[in-house]
Amino acid sequence: MKTMYAEAQPGKVVLKEKEIGAPGFGQVLLKAKYSAMSPGTENGLLGEHIVPLPTSIGYAMAAEVIEVGEGVRDLKVGDHVVTTGEHAQYLLMDELNCTICPENVDLKQAAFWNLGHTGMYALRRSNLQLGEPCAVLGQGFVGAITAQVARIAGALPVIVTDLDNGRLDAARKMGVDIAINSKEDPDGLQREVEKLGLGGLPVIFEATGARGPLMQAAELIGERGRLVMISQVHGEAMPPIDDPIMQKGASLIGTYVNSKPFKLRRADLFIDGVWPPVMHRDLGRYANSDVWTSDEDIQAFLKLISYGKLDITPLISHEFPYTDIPAAYEKYVYPEVNPQMIGGLISWI
Repeated sequence: MKTMYAEAQPGKVVLKEKEIGAPGFGQVLLKAKYSAMSPGTENGLLGEHIVPLPTSIGYAMAAEVIEVGEGVRDLKVGDHVVTTGEHAQYLLMDELNCTICPENVDLKQAAFWNLGHTGMYALRRSNLQLGEPCAVLGQGFVGAITAQVARIAGALPVIVTDLDNGRLDAARKMGVDIAINSKEDPDGLQREVEKLGLGGLPVIFEATGARGPLMQAAELIGERGRLVMISQVHGEAMPPIDDPIMQKGASLIGTYVNSKPFKLRRADLFIDGVWPPVMHRDLGRYANSDVWTSDEDIQAFLKLISYGKLDITPLISHEFPYTDIPAAYEKYVYPEVNPQMIGGLISWI
């Protein structure tokens, strides 16, 4: 079978064709429905900050299972899944790299699962409590999702900042309490924090993709507060945040999403008609809420959408047919982040 896929090369993204075979042991063959674009992650690939070029590009897809290989246990033909797949018409993927979608989930929104569970991990690491105020600096896709899951978790108020009014309008549509353009109103965040009368914020999420705002966050964090770093930045020096963080007993928390397990399998003892118990060789899924794996957070993100608790359609700022992938990258992503693009959606239907 032939598949079209997107490849990043120095200075451009091109569509290419390649052969793929039948699914092997533990693999499934997927037919793409939608895949997601986000300027921050895409620029990391295009700038060779992650792997050398040329390379396949893309990292988040919603797809349909059309064939299963031997040994596949949890998926069947016709299932909809999300996966860390390249932009491509068809994909061979290990079953373990797929998360099944709820039956009624909107697949357009589901395609942004990778950004969604990144925001959810930031929320879990923050240990945000019901009724605590928080601020999210930066309203790119991950920052916007972080603000929404903080709102759902009971943060009061949810304050967001950005330099782009389009992103702030999307945040307002999704229900944030206060949205501030930090370029037009540079003192706005400090003013809102002072109104709360707490001497600082208990939780601040930094998701701007720049290092400068970390200094403001360190100055506005409250005593024993939690300053959560979401964005990764290449080539910028860290501002001197150590003194305000240390003096207030605050915590600086990293949230690289791959610092937690993606999935866990368990081995269990059982009684097989004789004593003593023996080890069961068939590893089962471990999915208890005392350990939130990436797979569990992805499912939670998809359930929030399917139950109508979360609607991220205001963040889908651009939609392209797959034939327009090269032009979409050239105009909206490469070589620098375009604030008009919040989330781009590629349709393979």
